[in-house]
Amino acid sequence: MTSNGNSRGQIPPSGRREKVSAFWGLPAVEHKVIYGLLDRSKAPGSKDVFIDTDTYNEIDDQFALVHALLADRLNSELKVTGIGAAPFHNQSRDTRDYAHGMELSYKEIHNILKILDCGWQGPVYKGSTLTIAQNRNQPVDSETSEGLCKLVKQSYSETNPLYVLALGALTNVASAILMDPSIREKMVICTLGGLAADLQNFGEFNYQQDPASAQIVFASGVPIIHFAGYSVTDMLKTTQWELEANVLDKGEIGKFLYDRFVQYVPYFPGKSKTIWDFAPGAWVMNSEWFISEVIHTPILTDDNMWIQYTENHPMRSIKWIDRDPIFNHFFSLLSEFTS
Repeated sequence: MTSNGNSRGQIPPSGRREKVSAFWGLPAVEHKVIYGLLDRSKAPGSKDVFIDTDTYNEIDDQFALVHALLADRLNSELKVTGIGAAPFHNQSRDTRDYAHGMELSYKEIHNILKILDCGWQGPVYKGSTLTIAQNRNQPVDSETSEGLCKLVKQSYSETNPLYVLALGALTNVASAILMDPSIREKMVICTLGGLAADLQNFGEFNYQQDPASAQIVFASGVPIIHFAGYSVTDMLKTTQWELEANVLDKGEIGKFLYDRFVQYVPYFPGKSKTIWDFAPGAWVMNSEWFISEVIHTPILTDDNMWIQYTENHPMRSIKWIDRDPIFNHFFSLLSEFTS
């Protein structure tokens, strides 16, 4: 059983298909509202995005952040309204705890903005220093969760939602939803993690960092576009040689991204690396690069497994990604910007 401390949603053990507390005990969101927002996400035209990123955890967030900022600057395919640092704790990155991981990501965001020097002047927020579980299943107050609540309430609506590119653990997003459930009808969460909902038994980083926050977001009724890690976004692979040909000589930011890649990825013949976090931003830029379907939102259990639940509210599930135009788009923006 997992709750937010107020006897809200209950998650059944794996394999049991029983009713759960709808919408995590929050006020209900009409299914037609969720369907409308999910359909609107496919419509062409510029969209406002908020990026919540564990930027220092690996190397894919850096590429995704540069991609979004360049699309904002050069093509106006989206508008980046704010950036939040998501917490993470990863032994391979020598973090002491989640707060240290968040601080490293916050510094990496500013590092990228300085090197890219694209003129973006939006706010950058520090995120949670704890997981929701560490906070006794209560929402964690942070600059990101508070800033996201304020931004959505003041500037967005059901017909003009904010797209939240959630590239790491969902702590900041879940906290914002619990702090102000009314924002659910004014935003769309583009979240990356786990497997496709019809697959099981996965070990995956983002949702396992803070399982309670992932359970809350998927159960809350907020419109979700789910980008599974394995079997979907792992199609977004590149190699050292491709980056050497298309990124390395593209100014200071190109060298930065190339160096991050070769420092992180041990080379051997045939070695490739997935740039997972390209996916949510690319969806906002052009949904025709993807195949998706609207399904009943599954239940995420404590042991990181999905339970199908046909009485649940809808979400959009990404099933396939056309890798080549996404990388071509990124390389083209980078070349145009640095030339």
